[in-house]
Amino acid sequence: MKDLKVIISAVIIFIFAVFIMFLAAFRNSNVRAYKLYNQGLDFYYQNDFQNAYFNFSKISVFSDIYEIALLKQGICALNAGDKKTAYKKFKYISFVSRNSHIVPIALYNAALINMEHKKYSYAYKKFKKIYSRYPDSDYKKASAYQLGILLKNKNAHFAKDYFIEYLDYAPSGRYSLSAIDEIINLKIYLTDSEKVVVANAYFENQMYKNVLSILKDINSPSAALLLAKSYEKSADMQNALSCYLKTLSLCDENLSQKEIATVVSKCILLYGVNSKDACELLLKTTKKTVAYPAVLFEYASYLSEMNSIKCYETIYKKYPDSYQAAQSLWHVFLYMYKNGYTTKAKTLAEEYLDSYSNKNSTAAIKFWHAKILLQEKKTHKAKQELKELIKTEPDSYYAFVANNLLNDIHTPFNVHNLDEIKKFEGFTKKDLVQIFNSDQTLINVAMLNDIDLLNKFRLHDNFMLSYIAYVQNNIPYSVFLAKKGFFELDFKPQHTDARYKLAYPIEFNNIINQYSKKYSQNPYLMLSLMREESTFNKDAKSTVGAVGLMQLMPDTASSLGFGIVNYDGLVEPDFNVNLGIKYFSMLCNMFNKNEMLAVLAYNGGPSNVTNWTNKLKDMDFDEFVEDIPYSETQNYIKRVFGTYWNYTKIYSY
Repeated sequence: MKDLKVIISAVIIFIFAVFIMFLAAFRNSNVRAYKLYNQGLDFYYQNDFQNAYFNFSKISVFSDIYEIALLKQGICALNAGDKKTAYKKFKYISFVSRNSHIVPIALYNAALINMEHKKYSYAYKKFKKIYSRYPDSDYKKASAYQLGILLKNKNAHFAKDYFIEYLDYAPSGRYSLSAIDEIINLKIYLTDSEKVVVANAYFENQMYKNVLSILKDINSPSAALLLAKSYEKSADMQNALSCYLKTLSLCDENLSQKEIATVVSKCILLYGVNSKDACELLLKTTKKTVAYPAVLFEYASYLSEMNSIKCYETIYKKYPDSYQAAQSLWHVFLYMYKNGYTTKAKTLAEEYLDSYSNKNSTAAIKFWHAKILLQEKKTHKAKQELKELIKTEPDSYYAFVANNLLNDIHTPFNVHNLDEIKKFEGFTKKDLVQIFNSDQTLINVAMLNDIDLLNKFRLHDNFMLSYIAYVQNNIPYSVFLAKKGFFELDFKPQHTDARYKLAYPIEFNNIINQYSKKYSQNPYLMLSLMREESTFNKDAKSTVGAVGLMQLMPDTASSLGFGIVNYDGLVEPDFNVNLGIKYFSMLCNMFNKNEMLAVLAYNGGPSNVTNWTNKLKDMDFDEFVEDIPYSETQNYIKRVFGTYWNYTKIYSY
């Protein structure tokens, strides 16, 4: 018995030792694999595909990037023109892997090689496999086009369906014009909805005459809308207006309410009369259509305050499910609050919160409802609501002012401090887990910095695409994609989420720190101003002629004591930021160090702000912002201080 215990103990120790050795070998294998991959990537970007292939082929099967390396071997061989080796690699991957990112690429390329060698039955099987097993992949749609090519001489109807599916998904895609030609050559009947798909592909490829030709006899809102846009692109405004009006008369559930609102704006613009008269004409023609609340909402903006409120009341009461209902209720609430009808305003706020969520005005309603509770001395409940607002709307301007209320900051726009902006050290593995939604393959490829392969995965998530744009140093586009991603979220994450770093990146921190210190300004406020002015595009130029990172007008720049400043000088980042922060500092001095008024003046002009400050004497700061008469400037100050709030929360300053 004693000997048996000794033997068992020895076996356990042996197994444990083997396990430890295996873990060590695995760890060493990964370290070596990453080194080899990076070396291979260096050769790859030098178009030295032979040496790149060699490095990728040395990566161990025990590495967690083995399948990625296999795919890169196939891609290298393909780029080097060695299609025999490429085919072997792609075919092998399709046998050994189940990875939903890697297999479709391998199968698709293998099938294309089959097509090239006229092995059509093999190609068909591979394309069909992609089409059936990877429904969420771009390669399914590309396979639909290839299946259409393979079937066009065998089954024209099936081929047409595949071509239409491809066009519907990728109207401006690589094969879109070829797919249209194939459909025409099939010479078979197309339904009206299929004609609209083809016409949309023509439109996306800027072939507007073809759109007019194919849709001229189709009576549907989607066809009318495409016709209208094509006439507009062709500078035929009379026919464009006629088709936009037809769209409104036909509009149904196939057009989103946002699309309808856009069509209404187009009609008002093209009518050839003043906007108010155009709205009155539209109200008569849309009375019994789903477009009516959109027209009424536009009409309200051209009326006296009292009459506009009546329109807004009609919208939220009679059309509570319309795109404009929540915003209309917000307008009525704010009117009641500003005119002293606090009890009515509170009732409207509660009605709003019972009926709507995740709307553009939701954070505003929550904030002002809490302010009413504070006026009623219901402090505990008000603070609970303010905390909930910060939690549910963490990236909003109203989270910023809610935080000020909670902390009894009575001059909420005085953010004056001189903390330097720290350099961003890059995205960590933890960050990548959040950005790539815990997808290990994508995380590994991102850690390897293989942007070429990430692009081959044909990703559609806006945050993932934002990361790719960021790594490629296309910061304006990266910010745009991240903002779009946040807009589409039903629920906003807290600021610890790495995706915020994409929407609010740190750029040009050295020169911002330098000139913020020189002119005694808050670097993070200057960073926020830059983001909202130019989205970090040093070559940005507005329609009115503002230039560079801080969007300065040449005349304004020339008035700052640096002589005559031309366009070429203003696009230089160091000089532009120097001038921009100096100008902001002058505005601060002009308005007694009030940074909120300086931000207003930066956008709306100091003379306008001087006029507005006559109303400021006895007015609550928050109320003053809501009462700024220019909607562009009102939204601007909310964006700048909302951005400032986000920067301070994301980077914990």
